[in-house]
Amino acid sequence: MSVMLIRPMTPDRSRSNIVSIQYPINVGYLVSYLRQHNIKCMVSDFEVELYSDEKLLESISKEMPSLIGFSCMTPHVMHAAHMAKLVKKYFPEILIVIGGVHATAIPKQTIEEFPQFDVVVLGEGERTLLELYQKWNDSREIDSVLGIAFVQGSAVRINPVRPLIEDLDQIPFPERNLVDKKYYKKSHVSRGFSRKVTNIAEIICSRGCPYNCIFCASKVIHSKIVRFRSAENIIAEMEILIREHSVKHFSFLDDTFTIKNEIFKPVCKFMGSQKVTFDCFTRVNDIDEEKMAIMVAGGCKKISFGIETGSPRILKLLKKGITLDQVDEAFSISRKAGLPTIEATFMIGGHPDETIEDIEMTKKLIYKLRPDILGIFIAIPYPGTELNSMLKERGLLLKENWDEFRLFLGTPSWESGNVPMKKLQQVLRDIVYGYYLNPSYLLSSVIRIRNYKEFKYLASLGLSLIKTKINFGCKNSLYNSKASSLHEKPQ
Repeated sequence: MSVMLIRPMTPDRSRSNIVSIQYPINVGYLVSYLRQHNIKCMVSDFEVELYSDEKLLESISKEMPSLIGFSCMTPHVMHAAHMAKLVKKYFPEILIVIGGVHATAIPKQTIEEFPQFDVVVLGEGERTLLELYQKWNDSREIDSVLGIAFVQGSAVRINPVRPLIEDLDQIPFPERNLVDKKYYKKSHVSRGFSRKVTNIAEIICSRGCPYNCIFCASKVIHSKIVRFRSAENIIAEMEILIREHSVKHFSFLDDTFTIKNEIFKPVCKFMGSQKVTFDCFTRVNDIDEEKMAIMVAGGCKKISFGIETGSPRILKLLKKGITLDQVDEAFSISRKAGLPTIEATFMIGGHPDETIEDIEMTKKLIYKLRPDILGIFIAIPYPGTELNSMLKERGLLLKENWDEFRLFLGTPSWESGNVPMKKLQQVLRDIVYGYYLNPSYLLSSVIRIRNYKEFKYLASLGLSLIKTKINFGCKNSLYNSKASSLHEKPQ
């Protein structure tokens, strides 16, 4: 008996050289936990591996797992549903499970919309998946398993939530030999950092986020309670990654890397002693000169700040918990300390009361700050977020086309409020291409290039950005051409 775990592909897959793709550490934790209990596991990651129905069915036929689990964010769910339907048709005896933030946020809706999923695993998956697998194989009786939703009779039953794992050090290090690393060289791990240039390992120090941003669904899985691994545990994993996997750069996936001094200080000191580099996320209200000095000495090459908007009014409505003065201070501290790369991420359409004047304030802030890397997107009302509920209440979430709930080149199936979606899309394109194709930005990017590998990587990104602009225009022209021809012919 065995378990097969699958990460489905998203509609962004064809543009994987632009979109960040991380190694599936969450799946790695599930695998290491199950293997600790002597359960055989297989993994397929169709974000990077080639997919075909035939390949999927052949691998299932060869391994015959008793349980197949899909790890899904919202843009994954349609492909997961397609695969689950195939499995149900050809292997009806296999228990089909879906986990992740999407299904956890809307378990009843997920099962009703996609009856090919037998079970939703709610929240943190390690203990729940283990018990589910054991009870399914022992007796097929899963009713008592905490933290799942399933069909019982003619209704969806949602069992009580399983308590979170308090001591994260109890979980074995995530398995990192799930899928050949060569597949992850097609995209960057974090904007500006690619496996084409250096050997990178993703790592997580904590679970949970204490903040209340209306656009974030992080708390759906891990709640607002932040749990930390010990510094000793983190460093032990890093030592293995450096020694056995020749890792030269760590990409921290925590929402806020600097949130706990007892963790971040010794971890930075260790990285400095090993002469490795790292990048991370943090908040502008959780950085100061002392922390920045420690990070730069520890090999920090990039910090990503989530700023979201240049409008003080919208910042408050987003419940971001930061001020524009803190944004200015964080950038000043970072540049003064000599941090090589500062990334700033913004969103438009993050609140239905946002106006075009608010968006203009965001644009002005971008050009004032001049981040080395700019990330700007149309806000997505993911299930489980306050933004999702708000748009539904105002009649703005027209339909839930999950394939379009993606950051890059989606066609939003919702309206944003004061500013029409078509206008938002045009503004977004103007900001992105105006910023990245500006001669001064291009020159500053060239100056920062350190070697030929970086040049090739950045050149490929620039070419992809230009092609994307051309292709987007062609896509619209093709659509309009087809629409015109349809109207010209009798229906």
